[in-house]
Order: sequence, then structure tokens, then C-alpha cells
Amino acid sequence: MSEAARREDTSLALTPYLILGFVALVLALLARAPASLLQKALPAALPVQVSAWGGTLWSGQAELVQAGEPGFWRWQLQPAGLLRGRLALQVQAQGPLSMRGSVERGFGGWAARGLSGELPARLLQPLLPPGWTLPGDIRLDGVQLARKGLALGPWQAAGGQLHWGGGAMQYSLGSQAQGATLPPLLATLRLEGDTLLLSMTEASGGALADVRIAKDGGVETRLRERLLKYSNRTSGADPDAVVVTSVQRPQ
Repeated sequence: MSEAARREDTSLALTPYLILGFVALVLALLARAPASLLQKALPAALPVQVSAWGGTLWSGQAELVQAGEPGFWRWQLQPAGLLRGRLALQVQAQGPLSMRGSVERGFGGWAARGLSGELPARLLQPLLPPGWTLPGDIRLDGVQLARKGLALGPWQAAGGQLHWGGGAMQYSLGSQAQGATLPPLLATLRLEGDTLLLSMTEASGGALADVRIAKDGGVETRLRERLLKYSNRTSGADPDAVVVTSVQRPQ
């Protein structure tokens, strides 16, 4: 065997150890890096304020302030995410935003998985059509969302359910504000191609509305006859019939 062949075999034999050493070095740096570095990974339009960072990137905590109410956020790094080139954290929030799950951020996009707990309904405003508001709190059950890109991009995953206890909902038909007092609602998330679909139904299963959010931020809303009866606008037609379709183009 030539000298060059021996060097090549030696290099191949050392490669797994070099990779293992590199991973160990990265993990050691993450275990010592200050938690405040995560601030650069947060979306600019986050509806809560985050401050008072403590701990490290590996295991830390921070203070949340949402609508003037303080809360607390803890996280634990998931090392397996690094093998996929993503920063993955197991998170738990307490206070006005009370939930747990995992979040990931990478060069290819972001994802939230297994989100369960409660949060103020106004935090979900980006998922609702313009002019729509829901009072009170919403309970999340196994919610997951994933999107390609750091800004607008195709939706890649969606699932889980959202439960709302009912009450006075405000919504818009064209340019006119409307209101309805609704019973408890169930909203189901799923994908339709690369579009996010939010289906709203009564707790008993009757369909009320569908909201489609495209990758470019456009929103299409379809209201069914069953929803309009709660605002005294029913015409007695098929309760499952789509009676109003509204399209909101991205700004």
C-alpha cells in the first residue's frame, strides 16, 4: 500500500472522531452561551415583550410581558435539533400565556410543535381575517405549525385544535362590521396544499366558517349560513351553504 493510500485510510478512520469532537465543542459552547442571544432569533412582530434573560442557551428563562401582564418562560435545548441544522427548544410559559411545547428555528424556516395550554385569544389575531376579534382565552390542544422561510413562505405543516368558550365575536363582511354571540367553538388546523386552513365549527360539529391563509399572506374567508343565524341574518337556507366569501389581499 502506498503512503498516500495509508494517509487516506487514516483520515477516513479519524473522520467520525472529528465529527464527534466538533459536536461536543458546539454543545459545550451552547451550555455556556448567555440566554440573551436568543433575542436575535425572535420574530420582529412577536405580540409579547421578552426581557430579563437568565441562564444559558441550553437551559434558561426570561420574563414575558403581554398586554401589561407579566409572565415567565423557561426552555431546554433539544440537542437532536442541531443534527438537522435547527435550534430546537422545549418551552414552557406561565402567566397570561400558559402553554408548553417545542419550537424550532433554522435557515430553512421555523416550526412550533405539540403546543398545548391556554392563551389570550388576541394573540391569535394573525390567524384571523382582518376585522375579526375573539374575546377571552383559547385552549390549544396539540397545535403544530411549520413554515418555510424566515418571512413569508409556504406553510409546510399544520395540525391540532383550538377551543374557545363562546361569547360576543366581532367580524367584518366587506367593509361593514358585524357582531354575533356564539356558542363554544372548535377550530381545527390543517394544510390544503401549501395554504393554512382554519375550520371553525360548533362544539356539536356544525360548520361555521373556513379561513384560508396563503403563503403570501392573503386571507380568504368563507362564512356559512349556520354562522349568520347567530347574528340574526339567517335566510333559512341550507345551514352548511357558503353564503359569504371575502378575500383580503396582502398589503
